[in-house]
Amino acid sequence: MPETPQYEVMILGSGLGGAMLAAILAKAGLSVLLVEGETHPRFTIGEATTPDTNFRLKLLGLKYGIPEITNLSTFHDLRDSVGPASGVKRAFSFLYHREGQQQNPLESHQYPTLAPPMGPDCHFFRQDTDAYMMAAAVRYGATIRQQTRIVDFEVKDDVAKLVSNKGEVFLGSYLVDATGMKSVLAHKFELRDNVDAYLTNSRAIFTHMVNVEHYDNVGHSREEYKLKYPLSQSTLHHMFEGGWMWVIPFNNHADAVNPLCSVGLLLNRDIHPETGMDPETEFFSFVRRYPGMEKQFTKAKAVRSWMATGRLQYGATRLNGPRYSLLSHAAFFIDPLFSSGLVLTTAGVDMLAQQLIEAFKHNDFAVENFQHIDDFFVKNVRFFDQVVGNSFTSFRDVDLWDAWFRVWVVGLLVGTELNGKTYLQFIESGDKSVLDAKTSVRGVLGSDFKQFRELFERASAEMDKVRAGGDPKEAANNIREMFRGLDYVPTYFKWHDKSVRTTPAFTIGGMTRMYFWYLFKSPRHVFQELYGWKPWTAYKYILMSILHTMGLNRRRTNSYIRDVFSAWNNEWVSPEKAQPAMASPEVRIGVQAAPVSAAANGRTTN
Repeated sequence: MPETPQYEVMILGSGLGGAMLAAILAKAGLSVLLVEGETHPRFTIGEATTPDTNFRLKLLGLKYGIPEITNLSTFHDLRDSVGPASGVKRAFSFLYHREGQQQNPLESHQYPTLAPPMGPDCHFFRQDTDAYMMAAAVRYGATIRQQTRIVDFEVKDDVAKLVSNKGEVFLGSYLVDATGMKSVLAHKFELRDNVDAYLTNSRAIFTHMVNVEHYDNVGHSREEYKLKYPLSQSTLHHMFEGGWMWVIPFNNHADAVNPLCSVGLLLNRDIHPETGMDPETEFFSFVRRYPGMEKQFTKAKAVRSWMATGRLQYGATRLNGPRYSLLSHAAFFIDPLFSSGLVLTTAGVDMLAQQLIEAFKHNDFAVENFQHIDDFFVKNVRFFDQVVGNSFTSFRDVDLWDAWFRVWVVGLLVGTELNGKTYLQFIESGDKSVLDAKTSVRGVLGSDFKQFRELFERASAEMDKVRAGGDPKEAANNIREMFRGLDYVPTYFKWHDKSVRTTPAFTIGGMTRMYFWYLFKSPRHVFQELYGWKPWTAYKYILMSILHTMGLNRRRTNSYIRDVFSAWNNEWVSPEKAQPAMASPEVRIGVQAAPVSAAANGRTTN
């Protein structure tokens, strides 16, 4: 007699990707089991967001009616909804170092993130954000089993079977692997591909530390750097020949309660292969080579065990098979540089959630229906590998890094504009077809915008010449010249000019100037492809967000004063019932979540 599934979808791993998917599917009416080998809260990395990721999180929350996902999209929403233990990210900052020399402030670069309400970005304290999202999944109906390790499984016909270390057996109609690098499905079905095909070849040493100095306290002055935002309120990258370091503080804002700082050293294995050294010893052996870096760590101490990896890169020959799928990090990983991991995670969650809801609605799980997900990831992982691999090549010469930094900036600018267009067009029109994952999920870093992709390929060809022995400075000059006169990058950026090391800030004034540059200075087709929404849509959203923030502050003040004089209150009532005036800006301007359901006459759990 065939076994009957207890669940429609079983998800292995309850990190952000797995928990977001579980919440979406449970909200859509599917029975979901979320299996976690550890217990929340738990340590993990992947902590910095990006402007294009923020829009993807907003879109996910709106599309599927999960405000908890939207709450992860900007720092202020994160602080107010999850807590102040996470950090703020107002920029990407990059400092270039030479061995034995002080850091030169003119060898620094910065790319601002968006100002409120579309930003700023976040430094996720993952033990809090992941637990928050896992709890949201349970709230929407998912079943969570923590401290449950899967020791055996099989996917046969239309049933997936899991066996836990406690002898429990779980049966489901579909299995999703969100376990990351150690993907049980990838190993079981021998899906890992040949890593030698990747350009990037890096390894990592990382931990969480205390007493990491804010670089603004130990580096050069603001006047010498001439950057837009404090280095301490950014994801700080220390670059040097053969590698880079991330510094992600959680204690960099007025409401900070978390003294920790995430620190990671990434090394090019072609130059710095594994040494067998103790990870902490090896980390500080690099830090001491660079005086400008060392001064940030004179008092720093690790609060977690040091982690050291071999080669970071891995991939999969496919993400989807009969009754199973791998989420993005279970299938692929390149390198943490530029923080693009979460944008791929959100893209994968959206595409897989939409396809699974359709599959259960029509009882059609044909693998070819999931092929577009495989195609998207193969294309985008190859592209991102080029972005990162060329970055490691550029670290050999500060002039070459300066040029390649500009390529990445334009990609992120275009990618943010494309995702922002989808979000603002939906707010403007309420047209749910705008949110279709098959058309709204755009390539990482603007990679499917034709004009930028052509520039990227030409710039990559210059990097190929350098790897073949060409002159880095000649390549750098050739790449910078590619930005002269572009019709999709504001000319006032002067992005071809070596002396310009940051874009303008994306405050309301900066965004207004940029919007009208595209409207009046760029070709009509460029404006329509990258923008295509009315300015009043954004201004109205900004006004509603300011009113929303003022309302929150007023409520907190009133609550404090009330408690001075009175004992009873109704704050234990759910916020949407107790404080309807505190609705989000999206709700205030009349945007409704698109109804998503897996219900249909043909649906079956088999």
